[in-house]
Amino acid sequence: MQAELQTALFQAFDTLNLQRVKTFSVPPVTLCGLGALGACGQEAQARGVSHLFVMVDSFLHQAGMTAPLARSLAMKGVAMTVWPCPPGEPCITDVCAAVAQLREAACDGVVAFGGGSVLDAAKAVALLVTNPDQTLSAMTEHSTLRPRLPLIAVPTTAGTGSETTNVTVIIDAVSGRKQVLAHASLMPDVAILDAAVTEGVPPNVTAMTGIDALTHAIEAYSALNATPFTDSLAIGAIAMIGKSLPKAVGYGHDLAARENMLLASCMAGMAFSSAGLGLCHAMAHQPGAALHIPHGQANAMLLPTVMGFNRMVCRERFSQIGRALTNKKSDDRDAIAAV
Repeated sequence: MQAELQTALFQAFDTLNLQRVKTFSVPPVTLCGLGALGACGQEAQARGVSHLFVMVDSFLHQAGMTAPLARSLAMKGVAMTVWPCPPGEPCITDVCAAVAQLREAACDGVVAFGGGSVLDAAKAVALLVTNPDQTLSAMTEHSTLRPRLPLIAVPTTAGTGSETTNVTVIIDAVSGRKQVLAHASLMPDVAILDAAVTEGVPPNVTAMTGIDALTHAIEAYSALNATPFTDSLAIGAIAMIGKSLPKAVGYGHDLAARENMLLASCMAGMAFSSAGLGLCHAMAHQPGAALHIPHGQANAMLLPTVMGFNRMVCRERFSQIGRALTNKKSDDRDAIAAV
């Protein structure tokens, strides 16, 4: 009896200890620098891909922005089928249409070339095409799934960090609600960060996506599951955003600022993929879906209020956020004012 009680106690302690264990995941390959897009063909070839399904922002496709990508694939003998994604956030109907087109074209890999909406749609497509018996609404982070198609992500905005996260957000066209799915299979194989493809992004979009990246970093840094790994990435991203976002908005041709924003967005994505997010993101998806408010704008509306609500338990962390954001000595109130 005593031995059984001792075993039960040890099992209880083991369970409690496991609840305190934190996870840190890093995406396999991230390429960064002007001209990095030229490596896409090489990365596809290295993964045995012969025919890529290129999901691209429809505006970027019309503007001919995929020409460097096409050249890179042609140099390595990789065929491509282009799927221009409709504007706005992705809905399940568009995702299913893309899956059908990919199957018809017999593609064996996916490239996402666009903002966070395109990247999210591509993640869902790459996963659903190999799991025809599954639906996004039925999937959870614990679902046992077949391996998705090889996936390369090329973000053309600096904000969502979707190129390095295990999350996709898809709108249910019937209910109007956003479906948020987190699964290890949603992490892209390769992230290509090339500031040249972000140069033409309008100031208002640069600002809104930049605030999204800032929100990711702030919430990851103050999350309960934060670790020294995620802290370094999050606080580094905050500092880079504080320095580079005003330049990227005010002078869009500043490629150094654009590159720093891509890096910061990527770092914030890595941080929140492991540390998690907070109340701001928990609330921002609802007005975004119901009122069609851009995600970054919804975050901007909510973040100062959420930080004020959390201030009593995050004072030291907020002080560090303020110092990183402004490069000045700050307290928690200064941090909220700076945001």
